[in-house]
Amino acid sequence: MTVLRDISFLWSMLHVVLMFLIFFEPRRSWRTTVILSFAGAGTLLCVNVLLMFWLGHGIIMSAAFFTCTLPSMALFFLLSEYRDGRFFFLFCLSDTICFWLLQLTNLMDRLAGGGYVVLFFSRLALFPLAEYLLWRYLRQPYRELQRKLARGWWLFAAIGLTYYLLIMATAAPVDAPLPDAAGLLRLFLVMLLMPLTYFSIILSLWRQIRIYENVRMLEIQRQDYDALCQKMEVGRIYRHDMRHHLAAVEGMLQQEDGGGALQYIQSLRGGLEDVTVSARCANPAVNAVLTAYIAQAANAGCAMETRLRVPETLPFDETDLCVLLANPLENAIYACQNLPQDQRRIDLRMELTENRRLLVSVENPCPQPVAFGPDGLPDGPKREGHGLGLQSVKRVVEKYSGLFRCQWDEGRFLFRAVLMPPAGPAASREKRRPNWSAAAITAALAFLILLNCVPAMADALEAVPVLGWLVRAVDLRTYALVFWRN
Repeated sequence: MTVLRDISFLWSMLHVVLMFLIFFEPRRSWRTTVILSFAGAGTLLCVNVLLMFWLGHGIIMSAAFFTCTLPSMALFFLLSEYRDGRFFFLFCLSDTICFWLLQLTNLMDRLAGGGYVVLFFSRLALFPLAEYLLWRYLRQPYRELQRKLARGWWLFAAIGLTYYLLIMATAAPVDAPLPDAAGLLRLFLVMLLMPLTYFSIILSLWRQIRIYENVRMLEIQRQDYDALCQKMEVGRIYRHDMRHHLAAVEGMLQQEDGGGALQYIQSLRGGLEDVTVSARCANPAVNAVLTAYIAQAANAGCAMETRLRVPETLPFDETDLCVLLANPLENAIYACQNLPQDQRRIDLRMELTENRRLLVSVENPCPQPVAFGPDGLPDGPKREGHGLGLQSVKRVVEKYSGLFRCQWDEGRFLFRAVLMPPAGPAASREKRRPNWSAAAITAALAFLILLNCVPAMADALEAVPVLGWLVRAVDLRTYALVFWRN
């Protein structure tokens, strides 16, 4: 049956690479990255298989840090977009998740009586399941965290390294005897604390992102407010000086200087137009964003045409509206800066339909064709502060179950987004809130079923101090024995 053990080991080695690539941000194209990754991983796999056959299977766990971890870390460091704490935390995260699954399946096989059958089939199922859950629920938020947060990752990387060393120190190799009760307790605590710690880290980072978005919205509104106050002050000065302007015009007319009076009136009208405050739409949040970015477009020499049909109230969060509008407008302004003056034109369309769907369209000139990645976003090198916000836009669209598309068509870059109205107040937030009580109940039921279906596991856990009385309380054999005695 050792062939099942060896196949499960090779299967696990493959999925270590796959799990890392789920969150990985490559420096080069994905095609080049995947080819180099699997070429390097294949070489390491062959080396470890030869070592396993020459020195025995147990040598892998003790030498894995030198034969697997360090070489793969060097390979992916060269391929990574980030070469700071973000890379090292991701490396520790993916490795410790894989080692956690290896230890879990190893213990399940031991408690089921050995033979490597449970080891083989549990690894065959759990690794793809874990990768699906990470891809489905964690990939996009985590990649957004990497892009927007550049500080604080070294501390998280140190935590990940600590758990890596703890798992390696408390691990029970496949062919080695199980540790005593104290050793099992240490292993149990490490395996319990690791996912809780990682969850706390991701949650903390995500809260920082939300704070970042709120601060950005407040900054845009502050800029709009400052510009409004400045125009109001200039307008007050114009109104105060209006009698002097009228006296000047009257004097020119009395001197029959009609041309001078006309020129003076035209210059005065131009100044009044500059201080006129225009409300582009009734919604204050949308108006604040548009005011700020129309001013940026004017400073960059871009003409912006807007067609807005937006009421005063919208069924969407203001921060989400800020993300939805600010990022494509910022990218469009940046794309127009290097174009000739006569080509700098941005078209914005925004409309709330009768069925409460919000339609947003942004078009800007883009002479060079744009390649798109598998996620539908522009694929290519990203400059700091530009081209990254579309990930945030995609997250907002997914939050409201909407549609999102980027397209290049005959020298124009087209952005389209549709937001669906939420079903009720704060429905979008409730949709994102995980049901932890249901998860806890499901985990407890799974533990009870596993405990009563695998007697060897129950016998081993009963010997653990403190935990033993809880296991005996939920072990049905205890009550069966009392029943038969009575």
